Amino acid sequence: MPSEIINLLVLGFGTALGYFLKDFLERRKEAEMKRIEDRRDHYRNLMLCLKSLREGQRDNDNLLRFEYSFLWLYAPDPVIHSFNRLLHRLNSQADSPLAVSEVGELVLAMRRDLGFRRTRLTASEFDPHAK
Repeated sequence: MPSEIINLLVLGFGTALGYFLKDFLERRKEAEMKRIEDRRDHYRNLMLCLKSLREGQRDNDNLLRFEYSFLWLYAPDPVIHSFNRLLHRLNSQADSPLAVSEVGELVLAMRRDLGFRRTRLTASEFDPHAK
């Protein structure tokens, strides 16, 4: 009789522990998916701004700087560092269009952040004019 009670207690404890662990892991996965979705939205806006910069237009500078402020909340360090280099380049040579590799470095950092960690693409392969 006492061994049956112990078995029931162990079984109940194991079931409860399994339930809480599963719930914890599902919530964690859901939070990560939401975080990636938020980043994706901001990265998409940045891509639109970068495309116009690459074409030599400065129409979206305000949006670019607005989205930059969100990077500090959502993006990992490599994305922010890459964007800082790009901003420095924009501020120092405002009249000339950006090189493909300059924009490509930032795009690669954003791709890695979104889960493409082992990409074989290079910065010079980024082509905003591709159709």
